[in-house]
Amino acid sequence: LVRDYLSGVFMLLEDQYGVGDVITVGDATGTVENVTLRITRVRDVNGIVWHIRNGAIETVGNESQGWARAVLDFPVPFEADLAAIRQLLTRTGDGMWNEPVWRAVLLEAPEVWGAQTITKEEVTMRIVAKTAPLRQWEVEREMRARVKKALHDAGIMPAPAAEPTMAVRLTRDE
Repeated sequence: LVRDYLSGVFMLLEDQYGVGDVITVGDATGTVENVTLRITRVRDVNGIVWHIRNGAIETVGNESQGWARAVLDFPVPFEADLAAIRQLLTRTGDGMWNEPVWRAVLLEAPEVWGAQTITKEEVTMRIVAKTAPLRQWEVEREMRARVKKALHDAGIMPAPAAEPTMAVRLTRDE
């Protein structure tokens, strides 16, 4: 009990996290709903409420402080021209950076970091963007949609072949 209170005091004095922050403590990641000297209450994305004794917290990650990073890994065919893909990813990131709506969320222009992994079938390319805290997920979703479209439009990632459809005739029983 004393350890919980002392930990709570230091946590508050050091401004490690507060209500509304998204934190990770052990297996729990979620939004801080309440902080007392003894307990921190966190609600995860599935709605589960975690009650964590402050004295049990040895390591805490806070996703709400300073800035965040959107990281997008996109597989491309092994045979693809990586220089052309790098240019395409750069244009896609610059397009987002130049839109006022996204400029308010992005802290820097997105960067293409390049090939991250290589297999005999594909190369995974990475593009990253520094964002306002807790905005990285929406940036990732938007960037993912734009990269997919750009790669498809460039013929690098063709749409999968359509599966044959079966005609179904519906009748109404009376």
